[in-house]
Amino acid sequence: MSGRRAAGPQRHGRFPRKSPFFWPRIVMIVGVMVVIAVAAAAVIWITGSQSPLAAARCGVPAEVRVGADATIAPALQGAAAKVPTGACVKYTIETQAQPELAARVTAGKDAPDLWVSDSAVRIRRVVAATAPEIAVPSLASTPGVIVGRQGDDPGFATWLNALQAPGVRFGDPLLTGSGEVALLGALSEVEAGRAEAKTLQAATAQLVQSESQRTGEKLTDAKQLEAVASAGGFAIVTEQAWLAFAKTAPASHLSASMPHTGSASLDYPMALTAAGQARGQVVADAAKALASATATEDGSKALADNGLRPADGSRTPDQRGVGSVVALKPASAESVQRTLKGWSLQAIPFRSLVVMDVSGSMNFRAGGQTRMQLTQEAAIAGSKLFPNTAALGMWAFSIGLGGGNQDYVELDPIRKMDQVVDGVTQRDRLVADISGLDKRTGGATGLYDSTLAAYRTVKANYDARAINSVILFTDGANEDADSLSREELLEALQRERDPAKPVVIVSIGITGDADAETLRKISEATGGTSYVATNPQDIPSVFVDALQARAQ
Repeated sequence: MSGRRAAGPQRHGRFPRKSPFFWPRIVMIVGVMVVIAVAAAAVIWITGSQSPLAAARCGVPAEVRVGADATIAPALQGAAAKVPTGACVKYTIETQAQPELAARVTAGKDAPDLWVSDSAVRIRRVVAATAPEIAVPSLASTPGVIVGRQGDDPGFATWLNALQAPGVRFGDPLLTGSGEVALLGALSEVEAGRAEAKTLQAATAQLVQSESQRTGEKLTDAKQLEAVASAGGFAIVTEQAWLAFAKTAPASHLSASMPHTGSASLDYPMALTAAGQARGQVVADAAKALASATATEDGSKALADNGLRPADGSRTPDQRGVGSVVALKPASAESVQRTLKGWSLQAIPFRSLVVMDVSGSMNFRAGGQTRMQLTQEAAIAGSKLFPNTAALGMWAFSIGLGGGNQDYVELDPIRKMDQVVDGVTQRDRLVADISGLDKRTGGATGLYDSTLAAYRTVKANYDARAINSVILFTDGANEDADSLSREELLEALQRERDPAKPVVIVSIGITGDADAETLRKISEATGGTSYVATNPQDIPSVFVDALQARAQ
């Protein structure tokens, strides 16, 4: 019938007439779904989480090798297992000592994609064709502490005091994080005006000597702490090392503290190596995902189980350790690099011929003492800075001192400091001969001939395993009319300079009467450095500066 309305749904696949409220509902539902999708995308971007569907689409996960310090590797294993599968990464955590890891990264052979070091300083010291790029500044932290038996109070006001203390056990800062963190603490104190730079230089020279005298394998933190537990004294380690030792040796009863100034900390950065950088964003994203998993509550607990604090230095969830830490302001990167370079240079065996001016002007008064007396004191103190592996000899010079036209005389040939001749060590021989220099003073200054002869002597017996140098002390200008001219001396030094056999002259002018310009040119001609102690009382500190720079 025409005009008739249907009472119910039409059959045979035809749809009913839409309600007037249908399309607004559809629009609202779609809008809600869009909002949910955007929110989900934000969660994925922030947390790295993805849906099961996204995880299923991963296919073959990217394999990322992580080279980690042993102190944090177990925590990273747990964190890697917590990274969402949607991140599509398979981590392999490799544990290796930091010096070996640094060597692999430097060589670019068999290096991991990501390097988790105990210290950013160690990463910055790596010199490679493609420098490591720090992707995560800090995954964890641990402060430096001073450990002794319970009841023994070290009472050190500063880290510098601790480094100066006799018998304090201290690791090599080039190889150990514990040694590095102590040195970083002292450097921070210097930059904050709480300690003197020259005092730290002298202390590090003594520490290098002590380290160079140690034979056999380098002592680990655990060995250092074992020694403290059995023999007493103190050791500088990290809080992590102390807590790890206490867990394995609960009967040791060792306690930890830190100086009143506070402490520096190791920061455990994660860096992309050349291998990692070559793989681009895949490894960079893997680094961020691993860092995120480490920063979770479970990650923090895993760090604490290994004696490590969170990256911000706050106390561990289990409240173990030394408590709240006053963080020292980090020393500048330039200062740290310069100090560690100085340490490494001083650790290298070296041969030096010390050439001492004994002309009559060395008897001139300088305050309550003569120039010679001040120089003797500085030289005797300086002799203590040389390790036993060093080889030193000494000449004295003034016009005609060696007889005829020879202005110099050999007092001690170059020998290792611990070499014994006629029952006396070379170190003691040098001290005795330095003490007798005031009895040799007289005559005029025969500077040029003596300088060239000393340079040629060291070069003739060059030791390729050592730093070879001449350390020249003088308080005046050349006064030998029959000697080489200044131009002839400089030309000879430049002509005879051999890059394959470098010998540097480190010159030290005593008081303002020294010919500073000539000494500077003499040192520059050989690649050495020159210093002048205009104030006689500065001679000891200038001598320390000269020793620090003898190979630079």
